[in-house]
Amino acid sequence: MVDNNAQQNNSPDIRPKVGVGVLIVKEGKVLLGKRIGSDGARTWSTPGGHLEYRERWDECAQRETREETGLEIKNLRFFAVTNDHYPQSKKHYITIIMLSDWSEGVIENREPEKCEQWEWFQWEELPRPLFTPMNTIVRQGLHPLVVRHDKLVRDRMAEIIESHGDTAITSTADDHEFKHRLRLKLIEEVEEYLESESPEELADILEVIHSLTALHGVNREHLHLIQTKKRDERGGFDNRIVLKETR
Repeated sequence: MVDNNAQQNNSPDIRPKVGVGVLIVKEGKVLLGKRIGSDGARTWSTPGGHLEYRERWDECAQRETREETGLEIKNLRFFAVTNDHYPQSKKHYITIIMLSDWSEGVIENREPEKCEQWEWFQWEELPRPLFTPMNTIVRQGLHPLVVRHDKLVRDRMAEIIESHGDTAITSTADDHEFKHRLRLKLIEEVEEYLESESPEELADILEVIHSLTALHGVNREHLHLIQTKKRDERGGFDNRIVLKETR
């Protein structure tokens, strides 16, 4: 039996549409425009529009930015996706939010019939009201200027980051978390060495190894003694011997 309600909800006229918005960052601020029109009139929104047939998300973001503001953007990457309903106009949009950096150009309001003005804003000082997709990502606590790392770093990294004018948010691991994160760090550093074959990556591996041995109550000198003993008993790898099989 055909469900008339389901059939109606799947009709081409009211199926979800796909939009692309782009957050453009310049000198720690994002670009927003004050909308004109039936959907979201007088709300603030990013540049953006409908995703065209066979168009990539980044291509759509660049095209819409150029058409609406005259700006060129770079370093495009995915930021968020929202699932929003507009009861008044009976529309449903999936909006893909891209993040980018300003590349060049001066703002031009190229579609004054759709946008009243464009301005740069600090994320903590966004204007109100916000267009629905923007409001959604703000309510979700997303922040385009926050870089999430969540990994173990060397002791002076926070100091170095803040010397460059950024803020480092850190925590101190307990013994259990420290051991777990050191193991992850060892994998990270080994993978980086295998990719780059840089001696500097070997130094990073050694630093992680020394921290792991310290957790086991073994200092660097004792580790060296263990290494020397094993080398005396089994040799090193100087002769490049490859064991093929045993019989």
